[in-house]
Amino acid sequence: MKKLGPIYLIRHGETVWNRASRLQGHKDTPLTMKGVKQAQALGFALKDVLKNKTPSFFYSSPIGRAKQTAAIISDIIDFDVERIEYKSALKEITFGDWDGLNMQEILTQYKTSWEKRKTDKWNTAPPNGESFQEAKNVSHTYWMKLLINRMSLSLPMGPLIKLLEGVGAIFQKPKHSLWMNRRTDFTASSMRIENILYRFSWA
Repeated sequence: MKKLGPIYLIRHGETVWNRASRLQGHKDTPLTMKGVKQAQALGFALKDVLKNKTPSFFYSSPIGRAKQTAAIISDIIDFDVERIEYKSALKEITFGDWDGLNMQEILTQYKTSWEKRKTDKWNTAPPNGESFQEAKNVSHTYWMKLLINRMSLSLPMGPLIKLLEGVGAIFQKPKHSLWMNRRTDFTASSMRIENILYRFSWA
């Protein structure tokens, strides 16, 4: 069997609603200037890691903030932006009626459903939204199809990345994995790549 990978998981840069502490889900706001700079810094850092190699594939969520981040990074690493493949399975978990709301608004309008979900986030979905279990089922199918012998970049959404952290079975436990970093800020520099959460390699 040929060696798979590496596969890089990347998070989008800061958005207007990230800064305002609003849930985004399937709704969208553009990157802030800070978010643009984060994407640019990540692109240059990733280019250094790739050592002039070009990924075979680049997958992204079709949601605007991910597409914007992917376009910035692809330009820097010399990957043809028109070759980016947008996969609905990489969309952020939708919070349904909570998309676009901040915590105060959720507690005011949906306190009962919020308290119910707190007891079992894995199986309980927000009103008209998805549970982690439902999102896991979608992502599991996607990742199992993706795990073929190639080097690729993938830009899923933040909560989906967090979901993948707890579902190692999706990746069938790689022989080697490198935890790069995990922070709320997700800044990146030429020395530190903090938007790349995982680098998976199979022997």
